[in-house]
Order: sequence, then C-alpha cells, then structure tokens
Amino acid sequence: MTGAADLVAVTPTAPWRLQRARLGSVAVAAAGVFTVGFAAALAVSAVRGGRGTPDLRLLADGALAVMLGGWVGLVVGRLTGSRMVAVLAAPVWVVLCFLFMAGPSLRGSSLSVQHLSPVLNPQDHSAAYGLLPDPLWPHLGYLLGLTVLVGALLLALAARGSSQRVPLRPLLVVAVAGLVLVVTSAARLVALPDDVLVLGPDRASWQPVHGQSNPQAEALFADPGWSFPADDQARACAGDASVSVCVYPAYGQGLPRDMHAAIAPVARLFTGLPGAPTLVRMVPVGMGSCRNAEAQVPEAWVRERADRGDQQTRSFYRGVYLDCALGLHPGGSEHLIQAGEAVQLWALLASGTMTREALQRMAHDAEAGHGSTAASAAALAMAELPTKQVRAELAPIWTRLRAGTLPLAELPGQRP
Repeated sequence: MTGAADLVAVTPTAPWRLQRARLGSVAVAAAGVFTVGFAAALAVSAVRGGRGTPDLRLLADGALAVMLGGWVGLVVGRLTGSRMVAVLAAPVWVVLCFLFMAGPSLRGSSLSVQHLSPVLNPQDHSAAYGLLPDPLWPHLGYLLGLTVLVGALLLALAARGSSQRVPLRPLLVVAVAGLVLVVTSAARLVALPDDVLVLGPDRASWQPVHGQSNPQAEALFADPGWSFPADDQARACAGDASVSVCVYPAYGQGLPRDMHAAIAPVARLFTGLPGAPTLVRMVPVGMGSCRNAEAQVPEAWVRERADRGDQQTRSFYRGVYLDCALGLHPGGSEHLIQAGEAVQLWALLASGTMTREALQRMAHDAEAGHGSTAASAAALAMAELPTKQVRAELAPIWTRLRAGTLPLAELPGQRP
C-alpha cells in the first residue's frame, strides 16, 4: 500500500477537483499524441509529393475521439475500482468503435447509423471535392457532446461519498448542454446519405446514395457517351507532344510523371489518329469514360495502387489510355472485339512494354484452353512489320477499328 488513497481522503482538495485535473491531463495527453501522429502522416504525404491544405477538422475530430476513449477508460476504472480492467477495456472500446463504424445503414431504412461511431470513416472522399458526404461538423458536435457527458459523469462519480459535493447546478447545465449537443448532432449524422455521387462541379447535380447501389448511377456509367464535365481541378500535370496527364494537386507532381512515363510509349504510336487521347485527366467518379480526345481515370482507381505492384500499376495506366484510344467496350461479336485487342497487344510489343516471349506465353496459355489465340497471333504478325508501316496501314481503317466494325482479317499483316 502506498497510502495514496489515504492521502487523497484527508486532503482538503475536493475529490471532484482532483478528478477534473485528471480529466484535463488525459485530454492534453490524448490530443498531443494524436496531433503528433497527424503531423507525421502529413510529413510522409509531403515527402511522397502530396500537396494541398489539410482539413484541420480531421485533427480536431481525431483528437476528440482519442480524448473520449481516454475518459471512457477513466469511467471504467472508477466504476470497477481496477486499473487493470480499465486498461483491458481499451481494446474492447476500439473494436466496438470499428464494428459500429463498419456497420451499414439500418435494414429497410435510410438512417446511416455508422456515422455515430466515435471513429469516423467516410465511405468516400476526393482530394478536390472533400468528404462525400461531409459529416465532420455534426460529428465534431457529436463527439464534443459525448465528451461533455462522460466528463460530467466522472465528476459526479468522484464526488460520490464525499462531503465536498460538486456544484450541482453547473454540473446539470453542462450535462444538459452535452445531451442536447449529442441528440441534435446525432440526428444530423443519421440523416446523411451513405455516399454522395458527384456528377459534376455543380453541387446541384450531386446525388445521395443510400445502401450499396445507385441504379441511376449504374445506368449513367454504363452509357459510353457519359463523361465527367470539365471542372478545372486536375492542375498537376506532366506530358509531352503525344499525351499529357493531369491529376489533383494534392497528389503532387510525382503521380502524373509516373502515369505519363507508363502511358507515353504507347501513346506515341497513336499520335494524330482520330480519337486517340491527348489528355488523361483525373475525375472523382466514373468508369473510365472517354470524352473527345480525353481519357478519364477515376480518383478511386488511382488510390487503389497500394493493392497493386509497380508493374501492375503501370499496366493499369496504359490500359486506361488504350481502352479509350481503341474504343474497347464490352459487347459486340467476338471477332470484331479481337481486332482491337490485337492492336492493343501490338502497341505493347512495339512500345517495348511487353516482350515477344510474354505474348507467346499468353498465346500458348490461350491455346491450352484459356482463350482464343487469334488476337495474339495477329499482334505477333503485326510486330513483324515496321512500326511506321503498321501505323500507315491502320490510319485508313482506324475509325472502323474504334467503332468495333473491323474484322480481324483486315489488320496489317493478315493479308497474304
């Protein structure tokens, strides 16, 4: 026994005042720890080339969430009288928060209860358009109200059994204010949609999404003619005479340079041909639409690069360009689609981004029963011809190729 409890019992300082000081200490420590982590994350992003102004509401929201977790630990310790139980309650609290955060909207309801988790996890976000939807202001009020309620509960528990009572009227006023803040903020949070579909820079065109799907959005994206309107947001660019790549400035200059380095070798083969993209632009939503001479790459697709290796990432960037340049879309008869696939494979060979051996292995696998060898064979035949000759022979049939009306037999190298 250290005698600390006896010392506290005989001290003239009221227990609730000591508890108030403890609450302040935990709050300062929690906010400090989260601020350091937040600053470290920003530093890593800056080193990787990220640019832009961070949303400091995220800092306040995270600090409040960590502070609330610390105060909940104090409540558990006060109620159980065991510091060990309070420590063990921490991982349980974290798991509960994440389970609540990951939960979908109530079945058969449009209430987004997942936003009520102390740990905020927006379904989607954009470097140009922010959180979609943006729950930060009501979530800040919600966390602040919860923190006030927990703090009031701790002060009341600390004063229990002591002759020095906490002033009741101020405590009730604070508790009621916290309760009102929780209720009003929670009502705003559950009324938010699960997601927001950004269909253009004009907010009037944005659509709320409840649940896992949006039939109107799916029909819109399935339309080959739809594309995201010009918004002048993708201003970090890299390029040359064949093609330019522009992304949101928050991603820095490194991303457009990497994308251009992957795309440029194949883009140079198609420069000047009708419909060949001269710009690859980042957009917040979509399915890789093409607009005139512009290929659009959805922001979410680029963010998924952590799940791909470097080679897969470069191949993905080239695929975005080639699908748009060649007009490759699902549907149509097999031999017409194969003409576009053959030209795509030839472009990878001619640009040096795919070796002949790799294509031959692909053809061998197809022959073994995993697909057709026709496109691979046509690409190999085209690769036997000089690049300038192939391009010259593609020019007069290019429009038919992109429209999906060119048979495989009319490609360069196929005629006897």
